Amino acid sequence: MEIWKTPLLFCAVLVIMTGVVMMDEISFNSIVSDADNNSPLDLRSFAEKYMKMLQEEIKIGISIVSSACKIEVMQMLFKREQALLSEFEAVVKDLRYECTASPPSVEHAFFVVTHTSDNQQVATYTCDAGYRYGGGKKEVWCNRDLGRWDSATLKCVECFTSRDTYRGKKSITQGGIQCQRWDSQSPHQHSLKSKDFIEKNISLTENNCRITKNTFEPWCYTIDPNMEWDYCGMTQCNRKFENDCGLPQILANAKPHYTYTSNGATARYECLQLSDSTQNGYCPVSTCMNTGWTDASISCGNHDCFRSTTEYTGKRNCTISGRTCQAWISTHPHDHRYTSQDFPDGSLSKVGNYCRDPNGSGTLWCYTTDRNVRYEPCDVPSCDLFPLKPRCQGQLSTNITDTTSYLYCLYNGT
Repeated sequence: MEIWKTPLLFCAVLVIMTGVVMMDEISFNSIVSDADNNSPLDLRSFAEKYMKMLQEEIKIGISIVSSACKIEVMQMLFKREQALLSEFEAVVKDLRYECTASPPSVEHAFFVVTHTSDNQQVATYTCDAGYRYGGGKKEVWCNRDLGRWDSATLKCVECFTSRDTYRGKKSITQGGIQCQRWDSQSPHQHSLKSKDFIEKNISLTENNCRITKNTFEPWCYTIDPNMEWDYCGMTQCNRKFENDCGLPQILANAKPHYTYTSNGATARYECLQLSDSTQNGYCPVSTCMNTGWTDASISCGNHDCFRSTTEYTGKRNCTISGRTCQAWISTHPHDHRYTSQDFPDGSLSKVGNYCRDPNGSGTLWCYTTDRNVRYEPCDVPSCDLFPLKPRCQGQLSTNITDTTSYLYCLYNGT
């Protein structure tokens, strides 16, 4: 005889199971009614333990039902307990922490906390006046499972509005070198006076980056005897990057210029001066993509400017928009009929995919690897843009205000 089939024992089991379900309902209603008076931590901890207990009761009950004589009645009780468990899980789902502490602080930024339609807390950050977006996320969410704010990654960088208003305290160049005090003549001499600064007092200017005559963004002399001056790596506050990439990378001896279109932002780098070094296969164009700025590189050797486009043998391999050049030995994706005789390199294999002017158009260009864009110009600089000598030989002027172009160093040589 199976013990579970005796009427007496079944009635006992039925009474016990009925009582368990009633106690479950009482506990359930008690937790819900007292939710406002308990901390989320206590409620959630108790609720999770209670759900596990209910699940164990259901497992035990199922094993009993399989051999009991009054299956219909037992199944009714178990269904009620399962329904109770579902309701209990729904309540527990809402027993999440609220972030009671303030969101993390971000230097040079303020935040506003709001609630979304599903009652999620979010802090939205905005850079202070005189600073602009420099990377990271502008929003920080409350982690309701942990009861604390996520980490803040926003970076706000100093910017300038115009040459007549910038009074910032940045004193480091884009290359990371400390600025020389303006009232000092060491290690670099200069002829700037108090009247050349917005403070009208050269001592009060200290060693802060400033915009002076014939310059268009903050710069300074450096304390490095081998580096006379450099820009401070700042952009105008009212300029926006379409995809919020922040500031592009810094390349040594180069100045980035930004363009903004409906397709996004592009940074094109130009050499500040030429040297004897050169680099194979470079692209001085960076594009703002969803993943950030694309990599850029630049070569500022004596062969990286042109005197005649048909004689240029530099190693630039991308167009003005940053598109990669198609190798001249290839006819894919764009077909052409140029041969080795059309290039100063002597052979198509030596030309590689560098910008050239095989048809004598007067402009350096190349076919692109983009099947939708057959060719584009390369905007390689003319050697005439570099003062006096492309090798920049001679004595460097100690007065940046004497430069004919703020992009290039002025050399006084013969």
